[in-house]
Amino acid sequence: MTDSLVEIVEYTDPLCSIAWGTEPYKRLMQWRFEGLVKWRPVMAGLCRDNSTVKMFQPWDPVNAGQIYLKIWKRVTGITGMPYPEDLQYMALSTDPPCLVVKAAERQGVNIAEAVLRRLREAVFFYGTPVDKMEQIEAALEGVPGLDIEQLMADCDREDVKAAYLSDWEETRRPNDYVRGLADTDADHLAGPMMKSEGHERYNLPTFVFVGPNGEKTVPGYRPYAEYEAALEAVSPGIVAKARARPSQDEARAKWPTLTSKELEVICGTDSAEGIEFGGARIYLNDSELTYWNKRKAS
Repeated sequence: MTDSLVEIVEYTDPLCSIAWGTEPYKRLMQWRFEGLVKWRPVMAGLCRDNSTVKMFQPWDPVNAGQIYLKIWKRVTGITGMPYPEDLQYMALSTDPPCLVVKAAERQGVNIAEAVLRRLREAVFFYGTPVDKMEQIEAALEGVPGLDIEQLMADCDREDVKAAYLSDWEETRRPNDYVRGLADTDADHLAGPMMKSEGHERYNLPTFVFVGPNGEKTVPGYRPYAEYEAALEAVSPGIVAKARARPSQDEARAKWPTLTSKELEVICGTDSAEGIEFGGARIYLNDSELTYWNKRKAS
């Protein structure tokens, strides 16, 4: 890593279906620009208390889950990423999983990325969004390289709590580009500034690219070409240095879980194999398949 690398700032949250829908593009960027970019995930804290949301009144996590399931099915029709067809409840808060990701960063960027992915899958594969600290160990069982005992201890560290608070506050300071979209673009998927729980914030996901030639923001659900255009704008010539797309074998070796949309985007080809689920197909390595079977049997 050098100072000349492009920084990609990712505003995200495990509960966000559009961020989940953008995983294929994110993973393709991670593959093609490995060694050329550095990632800085910012955990947004999408909701601190869903029980106060008007459409969920009176609060019942099971009923709220069914309300959101209808929304997520529609999102799947746009993104191609699976919805949780057996969603059990809606999360009360996303503070716990966001804090866990910040704690995981103490074990390295790759571990933190794997933890974030599994927390997304807790929602969209297993229908059990994490909203309590006592759910963490079951949700992260078998994540390669993760020291779960250390993770749980780190969640109690004051510097980890401060790091999450810093992320939460940063998410609520959207830049001028995103603020401008609030007045000119009413399409939620296009990433205009949002207002929730009394605060202005970035739409999720939002990617901000920072390089030698300045800064570019790509908010909301956008075509993959916009990400590479932003990278090229802030660091001319970077796209020519990028790796070719991986083969399916390379993709499966790198990522323990994949979806049909991810194979299509990342490799340019899909496969007829996999588990039919949530309007898509899911591909799991042996370890993840064991975990899948255990979770689905419970």
